[in-house]
Amino acid sequence: MSNNFDYITVNKVLVQGGGIICLQSYENDNMHVMPPAAIKKVTLYNEYSHKTTLLTTNVTLADITVSSLGTIWAVDMMGHLYGSKSKLNGSNLYEKLETQAYALKWSYQRITEQTPVCIIGEDSDLWIATFEGTLIHYDGRNFTSYAGIKRPIRFKKVDGDYFLMGYGCQLMQYKNKQWHAMTFDPSIASDTPINDVTYANGQLLAVSNLGLILHQQSNNIFAITMNMPDIPWFGCDTLNGTVYLAGGSKGAYMLPKPESNNVLEVTLIKQGYFVAVEVLDIKVVFLQANTTSANFVCYLPSAQKQWFLVST
Repeated sequence: MSNNFDYITVNKVLVQGGGIICLQSYENDNMHVMPPAAIKKVTLYNEYSHKTTLLTTNVTLADITVSSLGTIWAVDMMGHLYGSKSKLNGSNLYEKLETQAYALKWSYQRITEQTPVCIIGEDSDLWIATFEGTLIHYDGRNFTSYAGIKRPIRFKKVDGDYFLMGYGCQLMQYKNKQWHAMTFDPSIASDTPINDVTYANGQLLAVSNLGLILHQQSNNIFAITMNMPDIPWFGCDTLNGTVYLAGGSKGAYMLPKPESNNVLEVTLIKQGYFVAVEVLDIKVVFLQANTTSANFVCYLPSAQKQWFLVST
C-alpha cells in the first residue's frame, strides 16, 4: 500500500504486550477520496524493528485503542467499529468498504450514521465520541448513546480516568462511571481547543494548540500557567515526573521545573513537525505530521543514545 502514496503518517501509537500498535494513514496530494488506513504492530529491538501489518481498510480509521486484555478496537469515519476478535456482526454502512485482515480475527459492525472521531475503553466498557456530539457506549453486547461534546479531538486515559478533549474549551472526565464537564477560568477564550491532558506534580495539566498551558487549581477550575502563542501545543505526557510537549513545527519540549518560567530553555529537538507525544513504558514517542516514510521519533531520557527514529 505505502509505495503509491506521497505521505504516510503514524497517527497514534499504543502498547500491546511486547509491541507497539500503530495507526497509519496514506495520502496523495491529488487525492479526492478519504485516505485509506492500516493498523500495524512494531516490535523494537536494539538495532532494528520488526513490522507486521494487522489490518488495512480503504476508508480512514479515525482512532484506535487497546484494551487491558489486548483487544485492538478501531473506528472509521463512515461509522463502523472494528475489533481484533470475531465478535462483531459484520453489518455494513458503506457499500464500497474494503478490509483486509492479515492477522488476528478481525470483525466489524455498523454502529452510527454520525462521524466517529475517537475511541477508548475496555472490551465491555468501550466509548466512542462522534463529531456531532454523541457518546456511544458498548458493553460487549449492546450500544447505548449519551450526550457528549461537539467537535471532540481525542480521548486519553490518565491515572486510571478517561478524559475527552474538544474544541470550544471543552473537557470531560469519566470518573465513577459518570462523565463530568470540567470548568475553565472566564479569562480563557471560549473557542480555545483543549488538545491534551496529563498529570504533573499532582495537578492536572492541559495544553492547547493556541499556545496555552493550563493547570487545574484547588477549586477544580483550569487557569493559565503559560501563554506562548508562537508554539502550538498539540500534545503532552509525563514520564518520571517530567512533562514532555509536542510543539508542532517549533519542536519537542520538556516543561521546566516549577521555579523556572522559560520553557524555551529545555527544547529537546527542533527538526520535525510534532503533533503528539505518548509515553510508552520508558520511551517518549513523538509523532510527526505528513511523513514520507511512516516513522516516529523515540526519546530515551536515561539512554546513552537518547534519540532514534522508528520506521513502521
